Amino acid sequence: MTHNLIRSIIFVALLSVINGCISEVENNVPDLDNLIVVAERQSGLQSISLIKELEFASSESELIAKAGQFDVDDIGRVYIGDAMQHRVHVFGSNGHYQAYFGREGSGPGEFRAMGSLTYSDGYLYVYDPLMMRLSAFLTDTFEESNTIYIQAINKREIEELSGLIQNGFMFIGPNTFLVNFNSRLVPNPDYDGYNLNDTYRTYHLMDRNRRLELNRVFKKPDYRALSATVGGKYRFTQFEFLGSTLLAASENSIYMARSGKFLIKVYNTESSYQRAYYYPYQKQRFTREEAIRQQIADYEEGVFEWRVSVIEHAPEGQIPDTWPALNDLIVDDENRLWVSTIVENFDVYEWWILEESGELITTLKSSKTARCTPAKRMKKPACSRWCGIGLKWNKPLVYK
Repeated sequence: MTHNLIRSIIFVALLSVINGCISEVENNVPDLDNLIVVAERQSGLQSISLIKELEFASSESELIAKAGQFDVDDIGRVYIGDAMQHRVHVFGSNGHYQAYFGREGSGPGEFRAMGSLTYSDGYLYVYDPLMMRLSAFLTDTFEESNTIYIQAINKREIEELSGLIQNGFMFIGPNTFLVNFNSRLVPNPDYDGYNLNDTYRTYHLMDRNRRLELNRVFKKPDYRALSATVGGKYRFTQFEFLGSTLLAASENSIYMARSGKFLIKVYNTESSYQRAYYYPYQKQRFTREEAIRQQIADYEEGVFEWRVSVIEHAPEGQIPDTWPALNDLIVDDENRLWVSTIVENFDVYEWWILEESGELITTLKSSKTARCTPAKRMKKPACSRWCGIGLKWNKPLVYK
């Protein structure tokens, strides 16, 4: 089972397939070449079985202070990042603790912060977002082999990147990364250049020598925000429910979607468009009450109060009519798409599992508590979607 797929099924609680109460249908079929309209199999949806094999957790002798990102190598060893101890814990395929490596610092094999962990071809790549570097460790000795810095060196050669800030990256392979740059935010309308909801991100391919492809790969809107006057003072906050860019990658393809509709475009690693998947998804009506409840559930005290106040006082014209269609996007080693959708029960996500042909294999639900909150996707540099320790499945899914 792939590393991306393992992330997608942590803490998954399988429930029955829903035909939930829905509200607004997107019927505008895009005019795209090689458009695949998602369809159920002629024999109907397949049932799916996930079998728990192992659990990974702290022991009396080895404490995991704060479980973060993780990945699995070819022989089933599990690597779990520990952001508080600045180290990587290693478990065997039998679930037994084996070792750890790394420590706090700025030297070789050290971390000031820990972002994503990615296994590839005998190496574990660990990203430090504060130092913007990727450390490659040999998985047979756990020694650092080399360091890859993610800061592009030829940004000035691309005129459109002038004034933009490099903000994050996605691991495509040991020699290829997808990095993004965002425009500078001027959020206060009293200042020249005010652009609160007119910022954007551009995504470029970069090689391990830190050189960007000169042509822009993608350009997408940045996170949008609500703004309000609270107690006579201006406030603003960016919210994912106003729309976000979802990214996933396999060895040969890049998958990209905007969360507002079930439309997923596929590009090769040279950024050429290949095909797209579309479904006229029925989106849920948006309410401030549910948005407020989610802020309280997702954010710590001292943070959610600010966010709630902006939602409460934002003018009606800023409030969306519906929630986005999509929440997350993952691709596995058989090029099956796992698409997380937002349904009527806001405490769960419904995952759609698609064949490469666009056939819908099945749907399943997962609790929202399985997600990494609040840092997800590329909101922060190289932060993967899923975090925490839970159940691990490493056998193929069983279709009945």
